Amino acid sequence: MYNSQSTQAMSHRRSVRDYGGPSARRRQQRISSQEKVRLLQLTICFVLFLVIFLWKGVFPQKLNRVREDLFTLITTDLDFRASLTELGEALSEGDSVLANLGTFCVEVFGAGEQVKPEAEPEPAAFTAPLLPADMLGEELYFLSRAADMTARTVHYADPTPFGLEVRTMEQEPVPEEAPPVEAADAGEPPAVPAAGTVVMYSDYSGDPLPGNYTMDQLSLGELETVTPVMGRLTSEYGYREHPILGKVLFHGGVDIGGQEGDPVAAFADGKVEYTGKDESYGLYLQVDHGNGVKSFYAHCSKIVVTKGQAVARGEKLAEIGSTGISTGPHLHLELKYGKMHLNPAYYVEFSKL
Repeated sequence: MYNSQSTQAMSHRRSVRDYGGPSARRRQQRISSQEKVRLLQLTICFVLFLVIFLWKGVFPQKLNRVREDLFTLITTDLDFRASLTELGEALSEGDSVLANLGTFCVEVFGAGEQVKPEAEPEPAAFTAPLLPADMLGEELYFLSRAADMTARTVHYADPTPFGLEVRTMEQEPVPEEAPPVEAADAGEPPAVPAAGTVVMYSDYSGDPLPGNYTMDQLSLGELETVTPVMGRLTSEYGYREHPILGKVLFHGGVDIGGQEGDPVAAFADGKVEYTGKDESYGLYLQVDHGNGVKSFYAHCSKIVVTKGQAVARGEKLAEIGSTGISTGPHLHLELKYGKMHLNPAYYVEFSKL
């Protein structure tokens, strides 16, 4: 009987040890909780891998930032076991998985910045900001719906959740085309300054000029002109030492060299105002071209027109000579506007030979 009771007691203890009592059930529950935590850890790693993979597919330009974040995460002194323990305790209290997962990710990936050694500043580059816990939860919820590539593209094309702002370049308004300017008639000549208008001021700084003489260039209006004699300029307009008298006198015209008997042409259309002869100018004449413009010719050997005769531009008036006070055959030419003597060099041409 003793053996039967002992046998039954040993069998009962073995049954209790094998099948467990309250303490055994607690150990099984603890083991089950650890398995849940490990399963959750694997799930988190898979979700993080999926997020990074999708992030890489949608935003390849953020790979550099992800690489830097991972490097910071690896080199940061972070207690992963404590973070996972807190996550497990929060889940055991009945909190939502997404909210606690977001908090866990912020705690892991938002760990304190590591102090880096001083280095040369690098050029500023675009970096994507870390997502807050609530935004990360929303992103995980969006991914859990198995959205297709089109939906993901539309979703991630909006940069507002990442703190970015898209600005479109405002196109400048195109000015209305101005009405075409009517081109001036090609046959219509440009406006000509009125006769007597100063068209060029001289920088003359010599001795004071005699009365009624100017070094400025005045307009002759619409008068059409020619060069009376094409020859070499032998004496200019202005003060000079007289070649015969030896005194410094003002020369009121220009001397144009030529051969005895060469024709002298009318400077412009006009009427012979007078002809004459004296000891200084020899044979001379003057033509009135109208509008206040007159031309004077001296030292001629012969005059072929008479007082009051109408002459045309380029018509022969006289022949070159050396009458009066002269050193050789040439034409002394003067131009006038009213009573003002002008420099003929502004209005005629000379031979360079």
